[in-house]
Amino acid sequence: MKLDLVVLGHVSIDHIRFPGKEEVLYPGGAAAAVATSAALAGAKVGLVTKVGEDFPREWLERLSSLLDIRGVRILPGKTIHIHVIYHEDGSVDSPVEMGVARNMGETPIPEDYMSAKVFHIAPIPPEEQLKAVKRLEGRIISLDFNPTYMKSYEKKTGLMREIVSKVEVLFPNEREALTITKAQTVEEAAEILHDWGAKLIVVTRGERGVLVYDGTSREFPALPISPKEIVDPTGAGDAFAGGFLAMYSKGKNIEECVEKGLERAREVLKKMGSWSV
Repeated sequence: MKLDLVVLGHVSIDHIRFPGKEEVLYPGGAAAAVATSAALAGAKVGLVTKVGEDFPREWLERLSSLLDIRGVRILPGKTIHIHVIYHEDGSVDSPVEMGVARNMGETPIPEDYMSAKVFHIAPIPPEEQLKAVKRLEGRIISLDFNPTYMKSYEKKTGLMREIVSKVEVLFPNEREALTITKAQTVEEAAEILHDWGAKLIVVTRGERGVLVYDGTSREFPALPISPKEIVDPTGAGDAFAGGFLAMYSKGKNIEECVEKGLERAREVLKKMGSWSV
């Protein structure tokens, strides 16, 4: 079976804590969030990651109900644990215990995955993203970012520029785009990332929707959703990327890609946790 999309990155055990509430555990990781969203949008998806022996078997079964998980390696030790801490002022902290998830860019990729139409590298340390990008040279690659690595984005401009130069589609949020490029506006940031070599820049802007730049700038509003419907904002950006890439891997136009991405993002807002399944 030829895959539409292969996603490489973290699958985690997430510790979610809202102000004044007890911590709860959910399956997480941007790679799984993107992959499950893309699968529900109709793509054939393979997942490449590393988890520890503490990763619950029932969570693996949930993934296998939608995805090809032959690229999931179960190793001695602990899965990556991500602590998502929401504060009263709306800010979020995400301290991480890496466990077996180090050197993710070197994770073996099943040979028959290599004929997939698109490869998405979910947020991992930039040095690891560059390793993965180099391994996938000549293929269609998309890539995402995460606030966990914001200091690297700010300080390692040369590294970020090299990564961007080798990627077709980028999914920064507004803060990440500004930090990576040192730009003053998101429009300027998108132009800079395009100048560095990426063909398509898709900047997610939360409730303000999405800005797309491919030499021409276009804005798309977010789909309406009432505050009462929003259960958990975790993973909305990843769900958007998954829906977008499901359509992109099938050669759909940008409008269709964005529409599907926005639909998937709205759906994941209505549930706890970042996975779409």
